[in-house]
Amino acid sequence: MKVSRILSGIMLFSVLFITVGCAKGSDSTASKDQKDSIEILNDKNQGTGKAKTFVPILEKETGLSVKFVNTPDLSSYQTNIQQSLQGNDAPALFTWWTGSMLKDLVKNDLVEDLSDQWSDYEAAGVSDQIKDALSVDGKVYGAPLNMIYNGVYYNKEIFSKYGIEEPKTFDEFLNVCKVLKENGETPIGIGNTWQSFCWPQALMGSLDPDLYEEWISGKVPFTDERVKTVFYQWIDMIQKGYFSDVQQDQIKEFSGKKTAMFYHATNSLTSLNEDYGLESGKDLDMFILPAKNSTDKKAVFYEVTPLLIGKNSSNKENAKKVLKGYFKQDVQQEYADKTGMAAVTNVTFNDPISKKLVDEVNDTDNYSLHLRYYEQFNPELVNFSIDEYWKIFSDPTKDQVDKSLEAIQNKWESLNK
Repeated sequence: MKVSRILSGIMLFSVLFITVGCAKGSDSTASKDQKDSIEILNDKNQGTGKAKTFVPILEKETGLSVKFVNTPDLSSYQTNIQQSLQGNDAPALFTWWTGSMLKDLVKNDLVEDLSDQWSDYEAAGVSDQIKDALSVDGKVYGAPLNMIYNGVYYNKEIFSKYGIEEPKTFDEFLNVCKVLKENGETPIGIGNTWQSFCWPQALMGSLDPDLYEEWISGKVPFTDERVKTVFYQWIDMIQKGYFSDVQQDQIKEFSGKKTAMFYHATNSLTSLNEDYGLESGKDLDMFILPAKNSTDKKAVFYEVTPLLIGKNSSNKENAKKVLKGYFKQDVQQEYADKTGMAAVTNVTFNDPISKKLVDEVNDTDNYSLHLRYYEQFNPELVNFSIDEYWKIFSDPTKDQVDKSLEAIQNKWESLNK
């Protein structure tokens, strides 16, 4: 999952649903063809290639003509939506981002309240655990396009070579890194600079998931001693050589056995399987970074792309119809078969890693869901913090940790004045 740094605050897997003719006309003037069709604009080739097979099923469920139109320029996409939402006839259905970007649209009264629809989505298999991520002030404004989960991929051949098994505790995980390093392997691919938040997030979820929730909610400052302790653990791992240098393509380097593990989301399976020929369950597998104690819940970090309805749209009823149709079992099963992703948890997966992750997410006694760091703060703070985390990676000392966390805290306070 690679994201250019210049695309501030813009996340993976963005897709836009807007009605034909949404920028002009109204229900009274729109043609019958316009009322019976919806265009789906996106930047990640949704509805194309192998995944396009779910479109006819969605059309059958909704009785609408559905067309996907690809838009590669994310910044233009974002600007276009923000402008058109304020027009006389806003986009009917589109994807956005959770966190501060969703709150901004709600604050300006630009998106429809979907609270009365949530029970229908939940009944269709959408996890209630993600409701808060799609809500603002207790009201639901989004429905999930898909759910993707983050975990540690590992090369099964390398693990087998050194007799390594999936770790059950955090200390066991550190020992895995130690064994790999002692045998001349690079344990973990760090990824590109934008991904510098991944390991602080993962480590906090492993060592103190309650602290993570307090941290991202603003109850605990970046300068809190417990937060520093997590970063001190990270720099200890860096100092011991457990991470690669910065990578332009961590998936390619992992596939070439230059690294034994890397932290990523399940959407990377398509590239690993199709582009590099690695077979899930045979050549590679994934585990959730274990908790400090084997009896504690493991923290699963997830990403969700919300589908929103423009409040000023003249075609809101069709938009709601598309959402309900999208969560139908046959639509989601086809989507899962072709992409390894889904918006619901009650589908089956051909890919064993996808199946494993969904089974774990459904096991609420042993796993807990947490929205990833990238969506938790406003884009300016996120990108500022990413730069500071990279400074820590480049200079893994307690002094640099303290300086960087203080700088982020100061930035956060200045933005909240």
